[in-house]
Amino acid sequence: MMAANNKVDIKNWNSSNNNNNNDTLTSPSKSKKFLPSVKALRSQFEAGKTSIGKSETNGSVTTNGTNGQTLSRKSSSSSVASISQDVASTATITSLHSPNASVENLGSPAIPEDGTGNSEPVEPIFNQFRKVDQELRELMSKPHSTSGWDPRPLLKRLYYIPEAPKIQSQGTTYVNIEGYLEKLPSGRKKATFWNAWKRRYFMAKNGILYYYQSAQTDKPSMKMTLMGGKVECMEPNMVGVDDGGRDNKASNMLGIDDGKGHYVVVRCSSRQEAERWRRALETHTVEDFTSQYVQPWPMPTNPTLLRDTIIVDIGSASIRAGVLASQATLPQVFIPSVVASGREGRGQVWGMDALAPDVRASSSLTFPIRPTHKISKYSVDLSAVSSLLQKAFAELKVDPKNYHVQLSVPRVLNTNTQAELLRVLFDKFGVRSINLTHQSILALYAYNATSGIVVDVGERMDIVPVIDGYIVDGGVSRVPYGGYRILDHLRQFLYMRNISCINEVESYIIRQVLENICYCAHHYNTEKARCTKNPENFEKSVSLAEYCTKDWPYESISLDFGRFQATEGLFNPDAWGLDHPGLHKLVHKAIMECSMDIRKEMSRSIFLAGGVTQLPGLVDRLTTELDNLTPPAIRPKVHASPYRYHAAYIGACVLAESPAFTQSRITQEDWNKHGNSTLRKWSL
Repeated sequence: MMAANNKVDIKNWNSSNNNNNNDTLTSPSKSKKFLPSVKALRSQFEAGKTSIGKSETNGSVTTNGTNGQTLSRKSSSSSVASISQDVASTATITSLHSPNASVENLGSPAIPEDGTGNSEPVEPIFNQFRKVDQELRELMSKPHSTSGWDPRPLLKRLYYIPEAPKIQSQGTTYVNIEGYLEKLPSGRKKATFWNAWKRRYFMAKNGILYYYQSAQTDKPSMKMTLMGGKVECMEPNMVGVDDGGRDNKASNMLGIDDGKGHYVVVRCSSRQEAERWRRALETHTVEDFTSQYVQPWPMPTNPTLLRDTIIVDIGSASIRAGVLASQATLPQVFIPSVVASGREGRGQVWGMDALAPDVRASSSLTFPIRPTHKISKYSVDLSAVSSLLQKAFAELKVDPKNYHVQLSVPRVLNTNTQAELLRVLFDKFGVRSINLTHQSILALYAYNATSGIVVDVGERMDIVPVIDGYIVDGGVSRVPYGGYRILDHLRQFLYMRNISCINEVESYIIRQVLENICYCAHHYNTEKARCTKNPENFEKSVSLAEYCTKDWPYESISLDFGRFQATEGLFNPDAWGLDHPGLHKLVHKAIMECSMDIRKEMSRSIFLAGGVTQLPGLVDRLTTELDNLTPPAIRPKVHASPYRYHAAYIGACVLAESPAFTQSRITQEDWNKHGNSTLRKWSL
């Protein structure tokens, strides 16, 4: 559907993605109901390349290839401006989880004057590294060892947990209101015999409009997010009334549009009541995106305020844990997911202590959950996971036998792995009950949302569309490249500066470089040209003096091109020598796999999670790229919570406080009685 010159086919945007039995393959000349020949496919491919090359200079948006109608492209500047309220989008990664925060002003992004956007070809970055091979061999021959280096001071900075704000600020003051109103069926503006007015109980609270069948009903029949929408008075000439001569009440009508494709007409008992509802509802339509995410509270010092539930978030790079409080909090335990096993049966050491030099000398390191090179698989060392859980419980100073456990896990754990995790928690630790949930679903809860596109970029990329808590499988993309691939390219850039970081321990130094001086370019080729012209303006250093001893010969590390070239593969995988789609195209695919009536809402509900999404410039770049892929009437919105590094953990706190946790958890009694069949409660 999408050509290389960013043309947007409106017809395809509004069409259904459901396949039918009449789908055919089209050759360059005509459609056939059988597979075309290799010659036909080759000619089609070559013709496609020719047409792409000829159309790259055209800045218009074609809506129909046969009639030549065009639409003007949306302005990139307005799109970038729309995301300025997400504070975290311009801060360095370190500012969100380090004690000494720093903010880098990247300046105004350079936008090419020719309007070509980011569709220009990108040269693979590894072409620059070929000349490094000989230098690397010479560098490796020099005596240099970090076997005696203690990385724990650096790890304490990388795994620092900031204090949650003591005073919760609310940017918008909502006027909450509730009461009985009459409503038409959704999307209707006229009452008829079949579509008559219905008396329902409405409640506007904290930016969301609910309606119930009656005031005594617990579950709402409808939920609308009002932020970014509008409320208007319906005058008699704006709506046709055909409900038994009650035309005089037309001016008491309100039209409520959430800006995402949902429209509801309500009728009040008087003009005064309509005006009161209008004023109250308008306070909920103000666009204040800071109110969309869950703000964690400080950990209470009074033990009576703690619940009997432990939250555990298991990731490939780290493990987070904490005891549930009355409000969502940041984790109390945040350590690397690494286990050191003694070579001569000397036992195991977990977390930061596993990387101590004396422990490393006599042990082998294990990373229990690490993405494999296969797209849909995780390698899981269950014995090591058990050791990390034991470490987490010990750090929390709790007896797990007295607690329920909310466990956050990668979605791709199969049924057997889930069963083994339950056996470990029930048989070894004796917990009271367990609930396993997707990390992607939990990240959505951290934004007070039940529908949206979750973009989780950590050591790999997971893009998951979720509608009302259910994953749209056709739109899910799991790419086994992310943070690790960035670190690999940064390692090569350090080679070019005669700095060698090879083993797992030295990788934490590269991560310090990534989190302090790297960013995503708004336009890669333009940024590269600027850096070529004035490299000294782009060079930046990160100090290592406080973390490294005489065993590490470098007091600081500087980069120029590498600051933005190493991360470019997120959007242009060609830069990494890969052929899968970029991050923005995977998000666009997730939107298009949703039904037509919800695509506009999904494009306005893109939620970031994971450490790599904290890269400065990533929010702006993703918004701009998506703006080029969507029709002019659609304004994508990327939401970036300042706490998105811990999004899955915060979402787990929200879930554990809800009634859904009690309904979905598996107790020790259920497990002993039904075994693996109890896993049907979960859809993992």
